[in-house]
Amino acid sequence: MGQGVDEARQQRELSKAALASNLDRLEARVRSELDWRARLQRERGRLIGIGAGVGVVLIGATAILVLRRVIGGKKPAEEPRPITLEKLGSELQDLRRLVEKKNGSSGSLVQKAVLRGVTAAGTAGGTALAREVLKRQMATPEGTETARGG
Repeated sequence: MGQGVDEARQQRELSKAALASNLDRLEARVRSELDWRARLQRERGRLIGIGAGVGVVLIGATAILVLRRVIGGKKPAEEPRPITLEKLGSELQDLRRLVEKKNGSSGSLVQKAVLRGVTAAGTAGGTALAREVLKRQMATPEGTETARGG
């Protein structure tokens, strides 16, 4: 029996020693993880790479934003100014005179086709604009028409 007790004590002492060495290794590992200076030195390369990547992305995004603002920034839309029928008529007259003048001169077939297309587009635009003006005039209350003397 004494021999079994001695063996058990010896096993216990060996287990204690193994646990103590494991505990010492674990303590050293925890200390090294918690030591921010040592960790910073260990991971310096990775941190520099991450910082450089973030810097490149930020510089690229800033450059894109600056270029968008400089080259083609969003411009505020102008409010459409109302056109009177007199202005519209005079512009159409000017366009007709210009077209008649150009049609009379000798030009290439392409120029004549373009002028005819422009004439047709001007006529269609003028018609659409005149309809819109008439719609607006019809939509105004009758009291405003009499106030203007109409």
